[in-house]
Amino acid sequence: MTRKELTFTRIIRSRGMGVLIGLAAVFMTLQAQFAGKIAHIGDFRTVAFPTPSAWLPEGSISMWANIIVVLATGAVMIIINRHFNLLRTTSAFFAAYFVFVTACTPAVMGQLGASSLLALIMMGAVWLIFSIYNQRISSRRVFLAFFLIGLGQLTEYTFALYIPVFIAALGQMRVFTFKKILAAILGNITPAWITWGLGLIPEPEIPQFCFTPPSMLLADGADWPMLSAAALTLLAGFVFGNLNLIKIIGFNAQARAYNGVLTLLSIATGIFSIVNFTNLPLYITLLNACVAFQVGHFFRFTVMRRGYIAVVVLMAAYFGIYMWGMLS
Repeated sequence: MTRKELTFTRIIRSRGMGVLIGLAAVFMTLQAQFAGKIAHIGDFRTVAFPTPSAWLPEGSISMWANIIVVLATGAVMIIINRHFNLLRTTSAFFAAYFVFVTACTPAVMGQLGASSLLALIMMGAVWLIFSIYNQRISSRRVFLAFFLIGLGQLTEYTFALYIPVFIAALGQMRVFTFKKILAAILGNITPAWITWGLGLIPEPEIPQFCFTPPSMLLADGADWPMLSAAALTLLAGFVFGNLNLIKIIGFNAQARAYNGVLTLLSIATGIFSIVNFTNLPLYITLLNACVAFQVGHFFRFTVMRRGYIAVVVLMAAYFGIYMWGMLS
């Protein structure tokens, strides 16, 4: 690499550039709102409380609330990285990347919904799960991690899909014992136990599931930019995940366990987004967060081998999808 390339790479990975990318993401969301390009997205199925998309009226309040939630998710990702040395770097570029690519799907970034709430809760649960690696006295944090998932379940049935994922994560953290499983079960049912036990909400109805042919989703041309962004995220996650695998295998057991949990979460989210494609917007924010960690790994591993080219091209592709949606 030339000296100019090294300087350019340092600038991209700097804290100042991260702030600028975050501000650009906010500006892009504002532009989408002013242009009327933020299509309303209704959440899938509620269990007890109103879905997050119904918490606030559509417009600026909902948009800013969601931006705050997305930025908070990015902050939790930075904390996870610095606390557990996940990416072997203190650069916050990966979090800025996450905010940017989420902003490239204005319908997800521009209104409060279960998508951003899912990402925030899952990152919070990951933080708690990481903190119990090989610790016998950790039942309270296991309880709290599954309590967060249980809270999410009261607003969206889909949160329940992640229970097996985090049960498997207990095995990765070497705390897969009867006591921890019991703490997980109690933590997950406690939110519903409290709300229904106090009579705060009526008993839930059993959801009626039905098959939707993929052709119905593809028939709506307005969804193509979002579908393209999701497909690009899945492709990026697959490519970068495989490129990073050899390096991650060389990490110590604890670091491999951390990355194993993130990989498991990424694969599960990718599968859920494909199978439950009618609820695709719900998974986009979390999928972006998971892939952002892989992009951060790749950029760190290739920092001296022109890795910036792939990252810049990827961000340009997302921006192209954003402009496609704005001009369509």
